[in-house]
Amino acid sequence: MPPHQAPLPSPPAPLPGVTGPKLAPFTPTAHADIEFIEFLGRENDKDSLVWKVEINGAGSFALKMFYFRHRDFLSDNQAMDLLRPLADPQLYVDYFDPFNCECRAYGRLKEENCEDLAIKAHGYLLLTPQQEADLAQKSERYSTLPCSLGDTDTLDGENFWGRFEQHYGLPVRAIVKDLASSAAYPTPTQAQGMWADLQVLHSLGIFVKDTHGGNYLTGKLVDFSRSWTMHHPAMDQIRFSTIQCLMLKELQQLLDHYYELANLGCIDPAAIPQDLEGFCSGDIDQYKNFPFAYNWLKWSTNADVDKAYVEQSMFVFDEAAP
Repeated sequence: MPPHQAPLPSPPAPLPGVTGPKLAPFTPTAHADIEFIEFLGRENDKDSLVWKVEINGAGSFALKMFYFRHRDFLSDNQAMDLLRPLADPQLYVDYFDPFNCECRAYGRLKEENCEDLAIKAHGYLLLTPQQEADLAQKSERYSTLPCSLGDTDTLDGENFWGRFEQHYGLPVRAIVKDLASSAAYPTPTQAQGMWADLQVLHSLGIFVKDTHGGNYLTGKLVDFSRSWTMHHPAMDQIRFSTIQCLMLKELQQLLDHYYELANLGCIDPAAIPQDLEGFCSGDIDQYKNFPFAYNWLKWSTNADVDKAYVEQSMFVFDEAAP
């Protein structure tokens, strides 16, 4: 039997299975009848596939379905700035996998009753093998790639969902979201709120890290697939100077989006936040609203247990251990 990523809970439970915020299943079984209506994403999306869907014959939603990522890819690329390895290879999936990153961010928004800071997420679903195959047939770009759960094929990542052997038999995970307006650009009022919203997200312990214009619709974030939500090992282990650099990059992406909107005439250049410009022009040291300051233990029912879990996850795992 090939090596597995940690199996999903049965019956379905909020994910991911680590200490901190989680997202509940959309239905009690995490399955639903899904009709794929229209592709909504971008052709170059690396983490996911987004379609307009109808679920259980009632109501339209945006369904974001996530590709699989190898644990080694996550540890080498998404967690490369950690000062030391995590205690178990599975923790890289729990904390850095794009699906889990989104579940944790949306879970925090639900905890704090702040779901208006982003396009709303309603829960997660698991695709059936038939739904996977149906979608593969509808997707022109990848129609020639095999679509397999791993029953017979060798899984080397060269398939529709990017499965490797460690994903053998695991279903595709998806998040159900509100169907946002198809308007290409935000109104001036919507644009004005983007900077204010980002600062509140930071205050809630959510480091978005990916705020380019393509991740906004109607002035609201739609993508948290690269986000870190407290508690998160990266915000404990990474040097403060590195976090500052990452924060500067995040703020600069949003500022560039404001510049783009101004150049297109969507907003008045005078409406570009001056403090955001200041932080991006050399005053990042003055930014105080860092996500790692969030008191994540306030949601804990047993703070000692949760703190112990976090401390144990920082111990280096022994790759030579049986």
